[in-house]
Amino acid sequence: MRATTLTKLARFSLAALVLAVVLAVGGAAFAQEGGGPGGGRGGGGGVGVGPSGPGANGPSVGPDAAASGACDVGPTLPALPMFQEGGDAVKALSRATESYIRNCGCATQNCIANALDSYAEALAQVAPRLPPQLQNEAAVVAQAAQRVRSARTKAEAQRALHDAIAIIHKDIELVKAEDPDHPRATRGGDFVVETLNVASLALEKGGGL
Repeated sequence: MRATTLTKLARFSLAALVLAVVLAVGGAAFAQEGGGPGGGRGGGGGVGVGPSGPGANGPSVGPDAAASGACDVGPTLPALPMFQEGGDAVKALSRATESYIRNCGCATQNCIANALDSYAEALAQVAPRLPPQLQNEAAVVAQAAQRVRSARTKAEAQRALHDAIAIIHKDIELVKAEDPDHPRATRGGDFVVETLNVASLALEKGGGL
């Protein structure tokens, strides 16, 4: 009788041990799949996806930005403080225009012309804050945009941009000649030249009309 009881107890203990092992193995596998706290796919202690990763709420960069609706409406130029220094204002407008051209695949004559039209309109608002020799920049950019749009070839469109750059370079030299001790005075012109160069490079690498 005692032997039978001991045998039953031994079998019960063995069965309990097997069950515990099975549960332990199953729990470890579940945790690896991310089902438990700290799992690798979404658990608190696993490796997460940073702000710029897929599905994040942070700003998109690169081609994803071009896929958004922002590229369909032309460059979004910043609102400028009323008394911002002229060179800083031109810098903000230039950076926004360059970003649009680069990130939105703006490489056709029409797209470049439209972007430069918006840029010229904004430059006209800040022109009074620039040295007198640089206050004609908006008109120079607007004329370049018109010539780019009506150009019959890509080479002709690029020549329009290069002519505008040459005009602004001459204006910059006039500022330097009158006030050589203040290099910041030419910043507005420098930024416009940079933006026109970005437009020219995009046109060179892109298509035609």
